[in-house]
Parts: sequence; structure tokens; C-alpha cells
Amino acid sequence: MIKRIVDSFYGRLALIAFGSFLLVGLLLLTLISESSRAQQNEITQSLHRHLAKQVVKENPISIDAGFDIDAVKMVFMKLMILGPNFEFYLLDAEGKILAYSADPGKVKRQSVDLNPIKAFLKDTEGERTTFGTDPRSEGKNKIFSATPIIEDGRVSGYLYVIIGGEIFDNITQRVEGSVIYQWVLWGLLAGLLLTLLITLSALALATGPLRRLARDVQHFQQQGFDKAENLQLNHWDPNSKNEISQLGYAFESMAEQLTQQYQKVKSLDDLRRELVSHVSHDLRTPLASLLGYLETWQIKRGDLDAKQSEELIQIAHKSAKKISKLVEQLFELAHLDSGDVQIHYESVPLAELVQDVLMKFSLEAKKKGVSLNVSPEDPTLVVMADIEKLDRVFTNLVGNAIRHCKKGDHITINLENETRRVLVQVKDSGIGIPASDLPYIFDAHFKAANSVRGNSAHGGLGLAITKKLLALHNSTISVSSIVDKGTEFDFCLETV
Repeated sequence: MIKRIVDSFYGRLALIAFGSFLLVGLLLLTLISESSRAQQNEITQSLHRHLAKQVVKENPISIDAGFDIDAVKMVFMKLMILGPNFEFYLLDAEGKILAYSADPGKVKRQSVDLNPIKAFLKDTEGERTTFGTDPRSEGKNKIFSATPIIEDGRVSGYLYVIIGGEIFDNITQRVEGSVIYQWVLWGLLAGLLLTLLITLSALALATGPLRRLARDVQHFQQQGFDKAENLQLNHWDPNSKNEISQLGYAFESMAEQLTQQYQKVKSLDDLRRELVSHVSHDLRTPLASLLGYLETWQIKRGDLDAKQSEELIQIAHKSAKKISKLVEQLFELAHLDSGDVQIHYESVPLAELVQDVLMKFSLEAKKKGVSLNVSPEDPTLVVMADIEKLDRVFTNLVGNAIRHCKKGDHITINLENETRRVLVQVKDSGIGIPASDLPYIFDAHFKAANSVRGNSAHGGLGLAITKKLLALHNSTISVSSIVDKGTEFDFCLETV
């Protein structure tokens, strides 16, 4: 658990923040303590700067003429009673301690360094805090007050006053352990802890988008391209100024594009497989027929007269045309499924286009005894469409209708002008389609139970191609049919 936290970006930031605050807290406590002590020393020394001078002035001391050490100690004792914060030391001109106010067992040095005393006396304005030798310790220094003892115009010794003696140290230690001091310390720690929590919260807020992005990447990795429809990202704001949000939006867009490209590649691969399967299935019969007639002609051509030979060649040629037509449709369907088809919209007079298509089938319809009509023949019905692909749609529908009509049937194309679109109805009175087959007639290679297609070259691709061509025009086609009464195909086209 701890390793997972440390391994995370937020965990590392949190540990860095915690370590930084801990270090800063210790430094801050040390700084506050030391600065407070330094300020106290500076103020205390400034307040008692002339203490030694005042004592000598009120209690003259002679070193050269000899002095009564007991009298000096009595003076020190009186001064200690008035100010227990001070320790008094009488020094000779070399810094040797001659007398002092402390208990005899407490003094550990026999002399005092005179350099700090001389620096103190030179600094008449008290511009800096001066620390001198503490006779009660081996290496500790303390603030002091000092004055020279002048006799016969020369310095015969010094009065050296330690400010903040042993009694002061004891009181200071007790104050540092007091409730007030503890409260101040705990208050400072609480402030640092609160600041740390605020910082961690800010880091959590700042790294939130990064964690969301990491979850998106992991989710995308787990789902993979095969489950693209289940991919649920965080829907990043494309207008965000946050760099991580911008990165998240870029990843989301990239993931969608990669998924689409993957699906496209997969679809193309499926189409390739399907095309191979369809080609092998649909070409088998006409190809076998072609080979059969050619082999028959090749084997028996010596025994056949010119008419019989011509008949076999014509049948073989017809089978070859069927194969060519089927291959053309297969590749057309594959092209439509590839998603690379371009639509070139232009204004198309719909009734005129339908008339041209019907003219192509007029001879076939006449031979079969089927009538062809368009209603109304209105030249003002103009739609926006790709004329070549729309021609293919009507060709497929009319050709399919003729194949399923018999003598005396009729095929009518109704054009009904609606708001901003034209409803197209292709009706025939042919054999119709069983209700159970209607949901599947737009599937490639589906053959209805009552289909008259047989093994023709149409292969069940015409309606599938028609549906895809209309989808390119943002239109859908529907069908209704009653067996032995006819079939109707409906779709809409947008007007100009």
C-alpha cells in the first residue's frame, strides 16, 4: 500500500511537501528561538550597558592600593539582592578574576578574555551585541556589562558583570517548560500542519486531471480497440486552459481517431474476407457453365455444324457477361463499404432522370409486356444528389421490379413533393415478396424464397448497393410487399 502511494505522482509530491514542511518547520522553530534569544540579548545588554560603570561610580574600588575582598563581596551580595539576574566579577588588568559574587564552587575559570571587553568598551553606541567569557562554564559565552577601573590615569582592572547568570538560566528553563511556552509551540506546529494539509489538498486538486488522464489511458489499454463502443472517457473540455486537460482532450481525440481507424481497417479486412467468400460462391455457377459449354464446344467442334457451334459460343459468351457483371457488382459493393466514396452534389431534375432510366428498360419491358410510368412528369422537382449514383439507384430498383413482373403488370414511379424533400415511391404489381423475407432483402446475396433470379449475374447485390448509395445521400429506403399483389420501395431526397 505504501509502495503504491510512493509510486504515484501525487504520493511523491505529498512526500516531498511533507519533508519540505518538516524541514521548514524545524528551521522556523530554530530561527524563531534563536532570533528571540538574540533579540532578548540585544535588548537586555542595551538596557544594562552602563550597569558596571554605575556600580563603580557608586562603590569605588581600588586595586593598586589593595582592596578588602570581603568588602567587595559584600558589595556584590547587596547588588545580587537588588538584581539576581547579574553576576559580578572583579578583574585585574590582565583579566584574572580577583573576586566574584557567585558561589566558590561554581566558577570554573580563573581569567576572562579581555578582547570582548575591549570591543564592548569601544562600541560606545551599542551598535551590536557583544558576548564575553562566562566564568561558570568552560566554553559558553554570555552578554555582559563592563567598565575599566582607572587609577593614576591607567587601567588597573575591570568590573565585569554577566547579565543573565545562573538564576536567570534556571528561570529561563522553567519558562521554556511552562504551559504558555508549550501552547506557543503547539500553536506553531498546528499552523504548520494546517498549511501542510492545505498544500496537500491543493496538490490533490492540481494533480486530479493527471489522475483522470491516467485512468483514461489504463481504461483504454484494458478495453482495447475491439471494445471501442464501450470506451468511456472523461470527456475533456477542449477549451480548458489547463495543460493536463488539453493533453487529456488530445488523448481522447487520438483514442477516438485510432478506434475509428482500427474499425475501418477491421471492416476492410472483413470486407475482403466477405468479398472472397461471395466471389467464390457467386462465380461458381456461371463459371462452371462457361467452362462446361467451352469444353463441350472444344470436344465436339468437329462433329458440330456452324449453327450448333455458334449456339454454344453464344451461351458461353452470355455466361462470361454474367461473370463480368457480377464481378463489377462485387467490387462496387466493396467500394461502397470501404467508406472512401465521394459524393458530388448537384441539382438534379428528378422526373427527367427517372424518364432516362425508364427509357433504358423500355425495350426489355416491352418484350415482357410490362408498362413503365412516372408520375408526375414535373420538371420543377429538383433535388440535390450525385446524378451518377442516383441513376444507379433507379436502375437497380426498376431492373429488380421488371424481373419480378409478368405480362400485364405495371411499374410506376411516384414523385411526391414534400417540405424541403421529395418522396419517391417505386411500385410494381409483380409477384411480391414473402413477409418473412422482407427484413433481409437488403442483405448482400440474400435470395427471397420466390425469387426469379435463379443463377443470374445479379447475385442479390442490387438492393444492397441501392441501400448504401441512398445512405450516402443521408436517406433510408423502406419496403412493403404483398405476395402476388406487388412491392413498393420508398425513400426521400432533399430538394434544392
